[in-house]
Amino acid sequence: MSAAGDRRLGAALGLIGAVLLALGGLVDLARGLWDLAVRHGLSTIPAVDEGIVAIVVALLVGVFAVLGGLRSEDRAMVAGVVLIVIAIVGWLALGFGSGLLAILATVFIVIAGVVFLASGR
Repeated sequence: MSAAGDRRLGAALGLIGAVLLALGGLVDLARGLWDLAVRHGLSTIPAVDEGIVAIVVALLVGVFAVLGGLRSEDRAMVAGVVLIVIAIVGWLALGFGSGLLAILATVFIVIAGVVFLASGR
């Protein structure tokens, strides 16, 4: 596959990961807001926070996936490194391993980062 095709593939995988992560964040956010409204009061604030953080990180992943898919090989290398770092930090520090959607999103994001790194050389 050509370098441009690799970058398009990396962008597609990164965007899939971003959508999955945003969907998981929306589910966490909705569940937290529901529990806040009807059941547990302020003890559900961490679920709301996790949902908001997941949505913000998904937006960040989407931006770097799109930027990596654009013209330059250097941009693809930088986007690949950033996506891999975001996935590792998200998995280890932010707790993206807590749900199936977040785990799948992390896998897609790492694969997108590796594809970007491979297309940048």
